[in-house]
Amino acid sequence: MATKLRNLMLLATDLQSSSIGLTKKELISKCEDRGFKPSQRTIERWLVDLEELGMETELNEIETDHKNIKRYKIRGLPNALLKLLPFERSSLERYGKILSDNVTRNAINKILSIQTSLSTAMVNNLQELIEQTDYCGNIQPTIKVDPNQVKIIEQSIEGLTEIKFKYPDCRSSKKIQIQAKPVGILYGKYVYLVCLEKSANPNIYRLDLLEEVIRTTKFFVKPEIFNFKDWCKDSFGICHEDKRIKVIIDFSPKVSFKLKNIKFHISQQTLMMKDKSLRVTFTCKGWREVIHELLHPEWLGEVKIVEPKELKEEVKEYIKLSKKMI
Repeated sequence: MATKLRNLMLLATDLQSSSIGLTKKELISKCEDRGFKPSQRTIERWLVDLEELGMETELNEIETDHKNIKRYKIRGLPNALLKLLPFERSSLERYGKILSDNVTRNAINKILSIQTSLSTAMVNNLQELIEQTDYCGNIQPTIKVDPNQVKIIEQSIEGLTEIKFKYPDCRSSKKIQIQAKPVGILYGKYVYLVCLEKSANPNIYRLDLLEEVIRTTKFFVKPEIFNFKDWCKDSFGICHEDKRIKVIIDFSPKVSFKLKNIKFHISQQTLMMKDKSLRVTFTCKGWREVIHELLHPEWLGEVKIVEPKELKEEVKEYIKLSKKMI
């Protein structure tokens, strides 16, 4: 199924990339370049499949073609399917540098310049896509990020160069100048930039609050002991300042069926108890954010913290502070 879906997406990309459309024979030739040769009947089935996926194909006729030849084309392919992968972008950049044909070089430069960064697409474009789709909605808070700033950040992450930016000081209303080593982008309820500064312990900045982002020429070396992906897996949410603890939570039989397909953390283990309650166990940092999940409306009042004691005390303090809202 995954192979067929990949072939359909490649076929759709081929059909949109041609200005005059492609014949079935040309589509087969493009597949041969990728290492396989579908029959004409298979190509016809794929064209029908694309229609069923909601992509409208057009039929074009060219005067120089044989009378019975039909050319197929697609317009309006979702932008998310047209993003350049990192190795595709670098290949185009290398090819553009060795070309002597200015027209072709300019065309490649235009392709590279209109490609929205993945981070921007996930934040801004995804929301736009949801808004334009009748059967999709988004009920969580949303943010808007500056595409130009995100581009600078991503280039600095890839090139290991420090950046400068202004960021609100948590102790005042002023914005302070920060120079840091960007190592990754973290997606949660909001989107965060993860930076190394004076120590190997990362600092986190909300991406939409950054201002006047500038890429410097100062290179940095990531500590060997730091791995961004492993660091992400170690946490629950975006907070990492807590010590690592083992969390055990019981969900009552009344709501346990709602949890069977939910994975709170990568280390999670689940056990269905004799009374049909569900025991969830995981180990993480950032466990203060666990409280937010425990207070979710779908199982509020049907959850019990078995351990640790620190989490129980933190919930008490959370509820105490929450009373200030009323």
